[in-house]
Order: sequence, then C-alpha cells, then structure tokens
Amino acid sequence: MEDSYIDIRGGHGSPSNDVRVGSVPYVKVSDIRSLRVNVNPTNMVPLKLAQQKFWRGKTSRLHAWDLITPNRASSNIGEFAVLLPGEEEVVLTKEMFIISITEQGRKIIDPFYLLWALSLKAVRDQWRRIALMQTNREDVGSRHREIRLPWPPNEVDPKTWAADRSRDFKAYFEGISQAKNAFITALQSANEQFIGSVFRNAEDNPAELEEPVDNNMAIEIDP
Repeated sequence: MEDSYIDIRGGHGSPSNDVRVGSVPYVKVSDIRSLRVNVNPTNMVPLKLAQQKFWRGKTSRLHAWDLITPNRASSNIGEFAVLLPGEEEVVLTKEMFIISITEQGRKIIDPFYLLWALSLKAVRDQWRRIALMQTNREDVGSRHREIRLPWPPNEVDPKTWAADRSRDFKAYFEGISQAKNAFITALQSANEQFIGSVFRNAEDNPAELEEPVDNNMAIEIDP
C-alpha cells in the first residue's frame, strides 16, 4: 500500500431488509466462501437503488479480478473471494475490503498472484492476529496495514517469479470464467425463462424486469 502497488477501499453500504426485492446482488460478509462470492437470491436490491444510494453512479466501480474480504463482524475475516468478469455489478456491504492492483503494481504482480499470496496459511494466520474484538464484533480497523505478503525477490525477474507461483490459480479462475460465459450464452439462446440467480446480473437475463420501487425511503439519497 505504501508503495502504491495495491489499493484498498471499503464496500458500498448495507441496504435494509425491506428493499431487498430487486435484481442486483447484495453481498454480505457471510457470502464470501471458498474463494468465491456465493450470491443469495433473497438478497437482491433494485438497480435504481443500487445506483443512487450505494454506487453513487451508474456502475459499482468494481472491476474484474478485484479481491474482496470481510473486515468486520465475521469469523471469515481474511477469507478472500475474486470477482470474475461479469460479476462486478453488485452491492458490497460496507464491512468489506476491496483490493485492486494499481498500474504500478501490475508491472510486478497480477490478481492471481495476490490471491495466491493471501491464501497462504502463514498470511491467513496474520489476519487472525489483527482481527480484534470490538464489543461483540470482530474488527480489523486499520491493522490490515500490518499484513506482510511474500514478494518477488530482486535477484530474479519479479513478474515471471510471481506468475510461476500463481499459475494454477490463474488457470483455475480463468477456466471458471470461460465455462460461466459459455453457460450464460447457452441459456440466453434458450426458449425457457429462468430465475434471476441462474444469471450473473439482470443484464444477462432476457426475462429479468427491474421491479418498481414505490417506497420513497428506498430511493432516498443520503445528503
């Protein structure tokens, strides 16, 4: 972080239960499992609400291959998930870290290396050490800056060294992404209508219509 190789920021916010009636996935800390985001079809918010109140714009400002992890109120702090291409349009609870590699960082590492490093047991144990109890909730605060990751040594080509370490991570997640793209394309050409959670987002689903939001509180924009 100090050398501007990676950027870390917080999530969007936390919609109340009464507005979870749309088509945009709301991702909670408990949805981060096994390096993936497990979308709960009962936690979906309207697109207009996501744009106006949580994204503060037309898009989520998330990018493919961003990494996310809980930073508060969860026993799975330090459990990371990667956003595949097409999974960027979600609302992330505010109790989340979003980790992106900067242009400077991409000269040395890629998201697969970062995920490889963050998945090492020695690194995970560091997250357990810095996650302190605040009243009845676990919390990281600013102590994530204490985490130390393995870094490519100076005596070798750093980009090649990093790519060698994370080759299996890259093959696995790019394979999932390609398989998912083929799956979505096949369903879009079918004559049947499917539930929204079969697809990645509302734009992928020909049968998905954005639900109207009549509750004025739901679309109120914070000052």
